This record gives sequence, structure tokens and C-alpha cells, in this order.
Amino acid sequence: MIRSAFARRFLAVIRGRYFGACFLLCIAALLLPVGCANSQMQKTQASGVYHIVKKGETLYSIARAYSTGLQELAEINNIEDVASIREGSVIFIPNADQVIEDVMVSAGKAAADAGKEEKVKDIKPSGGEKPSTLAKPLPSQEKTPQTPAGTAKPSRPDTGTVLPAPKADIPGREKTQVSEEKVVMEKGRFAWPFRGEVKTRFGIQPNKTYHNWIKIACPAGTRVKAAASGTVIFSANLKDFGETVIIRHANDFATVYTHLSKRSVRTDQDVGKGQTIGHAGKTDEAGETYFNFEIRIKGKARNPLFYLP
Repeated sequence: MIRSAFARRFLAVIRGRYFGACFLLCIAALLLPVGCANSQMQKTQASGVYHIVKKGETLYSIARAYSTGLQELAEINNIEDVASIREGSVIFIPNADQVIEDVMVSAGKAAADAGKEEKVKDIKPSGGEKPSTLAKPLPSQEKTPQTPAGTAKPSRPDTGTVLPAPKADIPGREKTQVSEEKVVMEKGRFAWPFRGEVKTRFGIQPNKTYHNWIKIACPAGTRVKAAASGTVIFSANLKDFGETVIIRHANDFATVYTHLSKRSVRTDQDVGKGQTIGHAGKTDEAGETYFNFEIRIKGKARNPLFYLP
């Protein structure tokens, strides 16, 4: 019996909106889309384009040119080392509608535009006045203050409210900001639910479908363990997903385990890291036993290989 309000909303979404193809999880009023659970159901291709890396291009410049987050680009393409891409590599750009031929020009323009926006934000009038009322007077309107004999000349005339000077336009400043952006990897934050062969990776697939999970091969009857301590927020059998367990963890993380043959935990149960939460037994088209594993942060699917040891 599903006892939590979360689970009731969860099942209502599955039945009403996605017709069993994919489902949404609500955690603390946040939608947690878990995605489609097997390759047979991946009928819709991911939206985006394939970019062939040219000489001199980096993942930083490609991300800047396409206005895409560096982290997302790295995770979708399973690029753990951003310096590893080489000329001729193929990078999938999500949500792009056309290939950018000259990445360096586009990246430079994007950096310049970002610099202009930053400078505008830096100009803040004091005293709550509008910038238009603080314009510098014309030369003909300026008055030279009288300096009494024997007194030191002031360092500058008192012109009233003064706008803060914008930051200096340092050559290469935008380039430095881009190069300082790093791909976040937290290897070891989660433990492997089972250390088997990863048959399908997260992100874009060769047929341009998109997976929110990794597919882990294992022997039949394998104990699937909690990747970290937390609270079970869903434990039930779902059509097309098999026996499914979802665990909420600290810092807005959640892990999802689908295509189990048996569940060993119940909803609202606290579990420890490494505790058995179910067993594997489902087989794919090739007859190989497997289960799917997801990691999510605030409802957004992340690449598990960036968080596993």
C-alpha cells in the first residue's frame, strides 16, 4: 500500500501524463523526472546537434559559443577530462538547432556580451537616485572652486554624488573567466549499488536517444545496495519499470533503482549506505541480467559516473 502523499502524486502523474513511458517524482514540491526505463521505450530522439571539434577549439569555447553549461556538456557526452577532446571529436550539443561553424568567433562575441552586461550591473547609483540624474555637468557648467591663499588645494572638486568607477577592462578578462570554470566531479560521494559492467552510459546514445541512467549488468539474484544512507520515498512495482526503489539523500540528492526483481525495503524506511534494498533478476533482449541506476540533484538527472568511485 502506498502511504505517502508523494507516492500518490507520483502514480497520478505516471498514469495521466506519460502513459507509462516515463514518470515524475515530487520531492518537497519539486518534480523529480526519472525518465524512461528501458531502451525499447526510447522512441523520441534527443533535441540537439552534433558538433565536430575543429583545431583550436576547447570544450570551454564550445560551451560558450552554444550558450550551454560546461557541466551539462561534459556529463551528457561523458567527458570527465575536458582537456581530452581533440580535433575531429564529436560533441553532442543539447537543445541547439544548428551547428556553429566558427566557434571561436561566436565564443568571443558571447564573452564580450557577458562582459558588457557585467559592467552595466557594476554601475550602481548611490542614495537611490537614478543614473540619468547623476550625469557629469558640461564643461561650461563646471565651476572651479576657490582655494584660499595659504591652504592646500583639494585633491578634487566636490561635485556631489559620484558614481563608482566601472571595473577596468582588462585584456583577456573574459577568457580568464571561461578558463576558470571547472567541471564538478564528486567521485566517491556515492557507492556502487553493484560494481558490474556499465552496459549503457548516461546521456546521449549512438542512436541520438537520451538516457537519464546507467545500465549495470550483473548476475541473476545480485543484491542491489543503497548508494548512500537516506530515506526510501518510493518502493513499488511499476509497469514498464519493474520493481522500483527511490531513496532521498542529504543535500537534495536522490537515487533511483529500477528493473529489480525483488524489493527489500518499504516506503518511509531509513536505510544505511550499502544496505540491501533489492535483488536483480530482470533480463534484457540479449538475456543478460541488469538494473538501471540514476542519481538526481533537485530533480535533475546527473551522470552517475561523475559521482561513483
